[in-house]
Amino acid sequence: MRDSSSAEPGGESQEAIISFEREPRTTSYLLPNSDGALEEITMEVELRRDPLTQRSGRLAHFQGFHLQRVDLSAVVTTSREGCPFCPDRLLEVTPLLPHAAEGRIRRGESTLFPNLSPYDRHSVVVALTEQHFVPLEEFTADQIVSGIQALQDYFKSLAPLSQGSFSLVTWNYMPLAGATQVHPHIQGFLTDRPGNLLEDEIRSSRAFYLKHAQRYWDGLRSCERQLGERFIAEAPNTFWLTAFVSKSVVSDLLVIFPRYRSLEELPREAIHEFAVGLCSALRRLAADGVGSFNLAFYPSPAGEPDDHFRLHARISPRIYFNPDIQGSDTTAWHHLLEEPFMVRSPEELAALMRDPMARSLAR
Repeated sequence: MRDSSSAEPGGESQEAIISFEREPRTTSYLLPNSDGALEEITMEVELRRDPLTQRSGRLAHFQGFHLQRVDLSAVVTTSREGCPFCPDRLLEVTPLLPHAAEGRIRRGESTLFPNLSPYDRHSVVVALTEQHFVPLEEFTADQIVSGIQALQDYFKSLAPLSQGSFSLVTWNYMPLAGATQVHPHIQGFLTDRPGNLLEDEIRSSRAFYLKHAQRYWDGLRSCERQLGERFIAEAPNTFWLTAFVSKSVVSDLLVIFPRYRSLEELPREAIHEFAVGLCSALRRLAADGVGSFNLAFYPSPAGEPDDHFRLHARISPRIYFNPDIQGSDTTAWHHLLEEPFMVRSPEELAALMRDPMARSLAR
């Protein structure tokens, strides 16, 4: 089945079609019931394709699945001793930037410094808060704004070196999401190798722009707003929705910045708007039983001649399928076949997020 809708991005008259391709499949098996008789069970799986990259994913259903909040008290306690990002140790053990006036960049509670284990030539960490552990539902907009502004300062200092490079920002919150420290921190990289997904998005976005003479990102906003299934909320600087093909088994949030191409371009009001929406989303995820997440920004490369791409962010909740045995949500489907699957639909997540997000962004 194909859902499609037309749009007129940027006020242009040409029509672009964004297609959301679904292919439902059913399977049946026999299951003994409480009386010992065999009962036929029918289950449905849905195959999907991302409307931009055409990468595939699946929506499936796990019998008896429900979210369970993981008890983090033990790991929080044991990680506190010797934490390099806590204020009493940070200035003693973290490295210094060679060309920064004080060796580090400070914004509010946030402190930026080089990554001891770099991922590329320019690789930094931002200790986001002074507090060792911040529960998902207790982050403040000011904390997130300070962290992003510190990264903006860093990327702007590298402007002479940035031609053709990407200013990447990622956040691994808690060990389940790949964090090596419990203390909240985000990472920044300036690189010409931004990862396979962003490279695919750049190619596909450019191809769409050349074919239709309009931006994919404008068409996506128009279509999702019209369909209403995955649309959550919008404000002057951000557009919130869920990803039709998500990386998380319980589905991802997408945030599009309709007027901006990179993190460096964002004014403070846009960063604050994003931070307010993110805090609202994290509170709702926490109430739902989620205790961990990954976040990434996807920018256009510096100096990109075609105005086809728009900065966006993806927030991807991480869970244990079975907390009792620490059953990870990363399986062979994700890790070896690069085929994400979801057990909660993006449409269901959008419905959960819509009201609280709209209230938060309207304040």
